[in-house]
Amino acid sequence: MRTVWILRVLALLFLLLVWELIARTGVIAASVFPPATEVLLAVGDVVGHRSFALDVSASLYEIAVGTAIAVLVGVPLGSAMGAGDYVYRLLDPLLYYFGAVPKIVLLPIFVLFLGTGIESKVGIAAISAAFPIAVSTAVAVREIRPIYLSAARVLGASRMQVYRFVHLPALLGPLLGGVRLGLGVAITAALLAETKVADMGLGYRAIEYYGRLDTAQMYALLLIVFAAAAVVSLGLSALIRRATHFQQQTTTAGTSVA
Repeated sequence: MRTVWILRVLALLFLLLVWELIARTGVIAASVFPPATEVLLAVGDVVGHRSFALDVSASLYEIAVGTAIAVLVGVPLGSAMGAGDYVYRLLDPLLYYFGAVPKIVLLPIFVLFLGTGIESKVGIAAISAAFPIAVSTAVAVREIRPIYLSAARVLGASRMQVYRFVHLPALLGPLLGGVRLGLGVAITAALLAETKVADMGLGYRAIEYYGRLDTAQMYALLLIVFAAAAVVSLGLSALIRRATHFQQQTTTAGTSVA
C-alpha cells in the first residue's frame, strides 16, 4: 500500500512538472494555460476570497442532498428490480437507456418547476445519481445466490434474519460502489448546472473567473474541486474494502443462522 501511494505522489509530481514545462515554453498562451506554480499560488487567493465559503456550502448542499435523494429513490427501485423478474423486464430498458442520456438536458425542466435557485441543482444532481445507484443495487440483488436464501430459511431464519445475514452483506459493497459512482455523477451534474443558471457555487465561480480571464484562479478552483472529489472517493473506497471484508465474514453466517 505504501508503494502505491509513493507511485501516486510521483505520478502527480511528474504531471505538475510536465505542466510547468509546457506552460513555460510558451507553446500555449499563458492566458489559456498558466504555469502550474502560478496556479498553485492562486489556490490561496481562491480560498481566501470572501465568497469561497458560500460557494462551497452551496455546492456541498446540492451534492449531499441530491445524493441522499438518489439513495432514497435508487435503492428501493433497484431492490424491486432485482427481486422481481417482471419488474426487472419492465424497468430494465428504461433504466439503462434513459440512464445513458446526459441529465443536464433536463435542466430547463427543473428550472421551470423548481426555479433558478439551489433546488433545481439538487434535482439535477439527484436524478443523475439515482441511475447508477439503482443499477448497482439491482445487479447486487439478482446476484445473491439462491442457495444462501434457501439455507437460511431451512435453518429457521426469520425474514429479518434473512435480510441481516444474507441481503445486507451481499448488498453493502455494491451499494457503496453505486453511491461512489452516483456521488461522482452528482458532483458533475451540480457543478455543470451551476455554470448555466446560478448566482453562487463552485461551478458558477469557475465560469466567473473564466469570464474575467482569471485563468490561474479558474484552474486553482478546479484543482480544489478535483482534490476534494479524490479525497471523498478514497474514503468511499476504504469503506467498500471494509464492506467487502464484512461480506466475506458474514456470508457463511447467513447459511448457519438458526
